[in-house]
Amino acid sequence: MDSNLGRAGFRIGVFVTLMSGGLLLLLERGTAEYVLMQFTLFMGLIFLAVIIFLVRLSRRQ
Repeated sequence: MDSNLGRAGFRIGVFVTLMSGGLLLLLERGTAEYVLMQFTLFMGLIFLAVIIFLVRLSRRQ
């Protein structure tokens, strides 16, 4: 994996995770927006995990 691609993916994942986590602190529980931000946070964390896995995998080769 190209280092710039991994770095860009990591930055996007961190941005999505931090923004959705911050919005979770401001939104009321039980609303549709709150559930959507929970889903977005979960997807951001999965995206970060995949990027980290791919970068580590490419380093070994």
